[in-house]
Amino acid sequence: MSMTSSASNNFIAAHERNRASWNEATVAHNSHKIDQHLFFRNRGSTLYPEEKQLLGDLTGLKVCHLQCNSGQDTLSLVTKLNAHNPVGVDISDNAIAFATQLAKDAGITATFVRMDVFDYFDTTEPEQFDVVFASYGAINWLSSMKRYTAGVHKILKPGGQYCLVEFHPTYFIFNEDLVHTYPYSSAGSELNEPLGVGDYVALSATDDQTEVMPNLKYSKGIQDFKNPNPSTEFSWGLADVVGSLAETKLIITHFKEYSYSNFFKMYKTNMTPEKIEEGTRWHFTGPMLPLMYSVTATKPSHS
Repeated sequence: MSMTSSASNNFIAAHERNRASWNEATVAHNSHKIDQHLFFRNRGSTLYPEEKQLLGDLTGLKVCHLQCNSGQDTLSLVTKLNAHNPVGVDISDNAIAFATQLAKDAGITATFVRMDVFDYFDTTEPEQFDVVFASYGAINWLSSMKRYTAGVHKILKPGGQYCLVEFHPTYFIFNEDLVHTYPYSSAGSELNEPLGVGDYVALSATDDQTEVMPNLKYSKGIQDFKNPNPSTEFSWGLADVVGSLAETKLIITHFKEYSYSNFFKMYKTNMTPEKIEEGTRWHFTGPMLPLMYSVTATKPSHS
């Protein structure tokens, strides 16, 4: 993808703001999760039904988890889906340091790389992975969908699959008070957030919560977290995401929308929790509003 020097510099600056903001937020998020190494040592999993069903058994496959945060879902690819040494990539120094130590303490083999996702695409050899995975609040941090899908195409092996489970862009147009505040698609324009990345783990907790999810203990941890570093997000509509995958010549094999949100309580009101085997699922109490979607795409095999 070609871009002007000015645009490229703006994207780099935005990503670096997000790196600093996520470094702070990661500490707050993990302050609420107790004895995570024991949870994973006992083969615990933070995956929800949607991604488990889409990914399936990963035995013998080489897997890359993009924007892996602190590595909990990456390690779950091992404990739940039999992946061997998955590669997790994230921009946050603190997230990758935490993930690396967590894997070591849990006795699980996984490789974690601290790198901007675009830099990772640029420096990784082509056709490395059978499966590339991303989920839950990943797409909104990307400054270019076309550059992202081109990178996914590059690192996938022929016949390999990209799997995304993501919060719906319709959810993103409302603020936490359900006021229509943001565009459905900003077409790559920056949306600056002076308050930075928030503590969504604490905000999603119910009043009587004792576990983040089954067998993973919850603690109040850091209270009233205020991020000192602002962040920058990007609104990408479904046409932006699915269209970019198709334009990159990845074959769409699945698409689905969901009227609930796994783990994340998006709004202050009109949200009702449902306990499922994997944790908490939040439902919107008003007229049907899509809160998540999933898509899979396959790289064609060489002719």
